[in-house]
Amino acid sequence: MLIDDVLTTGATVDACCRALLGAGVRDVRVLTVARVADDHDGQNNNID
Repeated sequence: MLIDDVLTTGATVDACCRALLGAGVRDVRVLTVARVADDHDGQNNNID
């Protein structure tokens, strides 16, 4: 099982899964604690 604290784009999880499957692992399960919300209105609402 692969555990990721925050899923943003999924690139890290994707790379890890590909590496594990490429190394012969038959099944990969992913548990994510939180994900970054989409910016639906097209504005960057981050507070700096």
